[in-house]
Amino acid sequence: MNLLSELNCYGTCFTLSAPFIALLVVISIALLSASLMLRRPKQKLITFVSSQAVVFLSVALTFYLMDCSYMLTLYLYLGYAITSTVLIFGVLRYYDRIMVRRLDAKPMGSIMKWAQEFVDNLVQVQAKLYYFDSAIPRAFASGKSIFVSIGLLELLNDEELKAVLAHEAWHIFNNSQTPYPKQLAFMTFSSSESEFENMADRFAAEIAGRGALTSARSKVDKVFI
Repeated sequence: MNLLSELNCYGTCFTLSAPFIALLVVISIALLSASLMLRRPKQKLITFVSSQAVVFLSVALTFYLMDCSYMLTLYLYLGYAITSTVLIFGVLRYYDRIMVRRLDAKPMGSIMKWAQEFVDNLVQVQAKLYYFDSAIPRAFASGKSIFVSIGLLELLNDEELKAVLAHEAWHIFNNSQTPYPKQLAFMTFSSSESEFENMADRFAAEIAGRGALTSARSKVDKVFI
């Protein structure tokens, strides 16, 4: 099928299925609006993910209703879906092993034993804490590991560092659940990252205190101004 015929097929499909697609779009917009009004991060995330699920349903319904064979856009979308699935459920879940070698990261317990113990008590799973040589204040979670730069260790005091570690520990603890909404976000060309970050911040504030979290963010932000 050439591109012109495929566009004509889309036009026919949307004409025949317009009421169904329009209904799904309205439901998705309503859920998205509700997520913006909610205050609790978990409720916001659930509502936002529900909105994404409705969008994906409308995409799937569009392809299903189309009586068109050999569609280029369908094959491209399926290829994109398969690639993102392999990336999220395969590569990213074990990417920390690559990062250890790439950053020449060392176990944090060798220079700051309490930090590893703090993370172990929070996460309740096998989570390794590493430090790496970089003056840029940075911390991130990957797979089942947390990476912290020397620059961040020098910048923050112990309470501020606890807030950062608690934030990243939340990502580790929820690592088995977050790939699913992340995959859905890929499928709908959207993102749930801000909601995950809000939930991680809420957890960090409960563990280390809102003051320590705010102070840590303020110090890091000043470095990049």
